[in-house]
Amino acid sequence: MRARAFAVLAVLLCLVGAACSSESNDDGVITVQNATSAPTGVATDEADPVSDTNGVTGSEGASAATGDVSGTSEPTDTNGTGQAGQSSEQGDQLVSQADLGSAVLAILSSDAGLPESITDSQIECLADSVALSLEPQRIAELAINEATLREAYNTSGSFLLGDRFGITGSEQDKLVNSATACADWRGVLTDTMTALEAPPEVASCYGEEVSAEGIGFLISGLFISAEGLLDGQTDSASEEISRLLRACFDLRDFLFDSLVAQQGISVESAQCVVDNMSDELVDAYLDLDPSNQEAAAPIFAELQDIQSRCFTEEELEQLNDATSSASSAAGDSFEMSVGSQPCPLEDGSGQQMLDFDGAQPMCLDTSKEYTAVFDTTAGEIRVVLDTENTPVTANNFAVLARYRYYDDTLLFRTDPSIGIIQGGSPHTNSPADPGPGYTIVDEGSGFTYEPGQIVMARSGAPNSASAQFFFAVNEDTVLLNGQGTYVVFGQMDAQSLEVAEAILASHADQPENPLGGAPNPPVTVNSVTITETG
Repeated sequence: MRARAFAVLAVLLCLVGAACSSESNDDGVITVQNATSAPTGVATDEADPVSDTNGVTGSEGASAATGDVSGTSEPTDTNGTGQAGQSSEQGDQLVSQADLGSAVLAILSSDAGLPESITDSQIECLADSVALSLEPQRIAELAINEATLREAYNTSGSFLLGDRFGITGSEQDKLVNSATACADWRGVLTDTMTALEAPPEVASCYGEEVSAEGIGFLISGLFISAEGLLDGQTDSASEEISRLLRACFDLRDFLFDSLVAQQGISVESAQCVVDNMSDELVDAYLDLDPSNQEAAAPIFAELQDIQSRCFTEEELEQLNDATSSASSAAGDSFEMSVGSQPCPLEDGSGQQMLDFDGAQPMCLDTSKEYTAVFDTTAGEIRVVLDTENTPVTANNFAVLARYRYYDDTLLFRTDPSIGIIQGGSPHTNSPADPGPGYTIVDEGSGFTYEPGQIVMARSGAPNSASAQFFFAVNEDTVLLNGQGTYVVFGQMDAQSLEVAEAILASHADQPENPLGGAPNPPVTVNSVTITETG
């Protein structure tokens, strides 16, 4: 999910060369390449990864690709209860308000990522609010159980009672009205913005200025829908975010301070920039959705033109140096995802390895094209890896493949409702696989999904992908577009898509599986071969 509430600040920092990778054109004017957006959610899944069987959830009741667990070899469960070896008792359907309240209380109480301003007694009040918003017969009708609630919450930071379980508008209003009195939501918003690394004065201002409607959006984001206040994905929430930005954030002052204090630009040049920023430009920037690069381009171009007219030649050169420093800073994250050990043999003839002490070395030449060839019991799937836009992700997958990490593994999950096939779990052939022992950074955000893509699965936490992947197979993958945090790193050809479609068509429901089902008969990945194709 996007945190539009704060992402615009990060985009501006990119513009002045202070926070993300950039490059300059022939005139020395900075051109932003990638905008950074911060993760959001009132409650995020930052619990012990042993309990993590997280998935992606699409709208309209669809559950999506789950992320794999990394860095642990401890026992894991697949029922979302968070306790190894627990029986399916937690998956029993809830039939009373007391059952529902107890389930919500257990889930919230186990979330270490909740803002500190929410106390234990407030958590109890919130659990009661959920329980009392639904009549007992409605709880039974909605077929809610703790496992599905926990999966929804771990996945998105929301119980998705509206998006996934379909509670009515009047039930939603009843829940929000009751929950409003349970906590200091202004404090919760302040804590959340602070966790997103907003400046303290901006975080405090958000808490002070948020409207009653905005608090309702915040509560809705926790209990009802993945589209809460901080995502700005609905028109009303977007309007509230724009209002808060205008109340709490002076774009001109922020840019002036950044140029002078961080970039060493003269007071005169910095003042020239802010004086030449029209009110229309400021408004356009504050209304900007950072993931919409097409809409952002003219705004950035106008700001860059102002810089080129206001800065001296020495200052433009200085900004170019700052760009290099920013690229190096961005490289720190890259280095966290790239190890220094030797590369495996390119033909995959070396020793098979499933467990590693750290991230993989950079073994692909990103100026070249590579194809991953999946030899499966259902046919061959060929995927061209995107080494240009997702070099870390493509390299990680290729190196694991050359270590034969994926050999003789199952495509263990299919879900026609969101059009995916999932695999990549050699230890357990399940979403609860412990992974290779490390994670990689998320290369981008705001992805959209369509048939033929290969995508990294991950948990609800940022930068938690490691080895599990899923194929996007049919048009229903569009339901994942609101997520946007699952990195697309390759594209299959038309013949391969036909093979994938046939695998998805063989889907068989598995009632004991909280994530849906699997191909029938089972489909095994015999091997994945990486070949240089261009």
